[in-house]
Amino acid sequence: MVEKINIEKSIKNFVYYLEFEENKKHNTVISIRKDLNSFLEYLTKKNISILDKLDELVIKEYLIELKDSKLSNSTYNRRLSSIKKFYRYLIDNNLKEKGKEILIEGKKIDEKKVEYLNPNEIELLREEMKEECFKVLRDRLMFELLYSSGMTVAELLSLGELNFNLEKREVYLLKNKISKVLYFSQTCKEVYLKFLVAKKEKFKEEDNSNIIFVNNSNMRLTDRSIRRLINKYSEKANLQKEVSPYTLRHSFCLYMLKNGMPKEYLAKLLDLKSIGLLDIYEDLCKKELRTVNKNI
Repeated sequence: MVEKINIEKSIKNFVYYLEFEENKKHNTVISIRKDLNSFLEYLTKKNISILDKLDELVIKEYLIELKDSKLSNSTYNRRLSSIKKFYRYLIDNNLKEKGKEILIEGKKIDEKKVEYLNPNEIELLREEMKEECFKVLRDRLMFELLYSSGMTVAELLSLGELNFNLEKREVYLLKNKISKVLYFSQTCKEVYLKFLVAKKEKFKEEDNSNIIFVNNSNMRLTDRSIRRLINKYSEKANLQKEVSPYTLRHSFCLYMLKNGMPKEYLAKLLDLKSIGLLDIYEDLCKKELRTVNKNI
């Protein structure tokens, strides 16, 4: 019976499911396990050990305690997200009643933490990537894809030539066994074609069409190397701010909203989970519009 099922064992089963059936990234699994273990410590103090006693009220009480502990909004939201994923897993496995999903919203993220680039800063970065050699073309393609499609670094590193439809300017991705389509700019397409030529000339018969982003040794780039390269160009362009792949993703979102894309469509396109973040994007757009109107 459900009431006899131990919460701690269910958490272990969920973590196993994430790692070996969903094939989630190692860091993601560690983060979720850590969040759920913290939640489990709270439940243990409250003498709650079986699933029958776990409900939204218990979770709300835990979240109130988190709010009082002065966690950052992003940490609070991450812990809430981990619990919601776990509860969804319980429902999907008939361990909790269907229709009883956790509907608690996360905290609004501090606007100051959303770094983005304006059009002038984007052009300054492009100016630092004019040279048409293998490395610079690779870095320019990396930049154009992140900025014009809004994709994540993990998605970027998973790309091979077969992921691209140049005629439609589409890139096809697979996430958790679900297909996803993103779109890229004409500029990105032109850089892509130049880079493929440079890559094939450099590696000749050793060129691997299944991996787009490689280093000089023809090995796949890492998440860390992508972030380091992006920041290197921002320093060369003297932007006076730390630029990361997320900065380019934020910039893409703001650009799309400014040009009339409904935020609901944007959320679906990029699989965005944080409504608070979308609200911040909208607020930033409105603030910029007010600034422009004042200067007219």
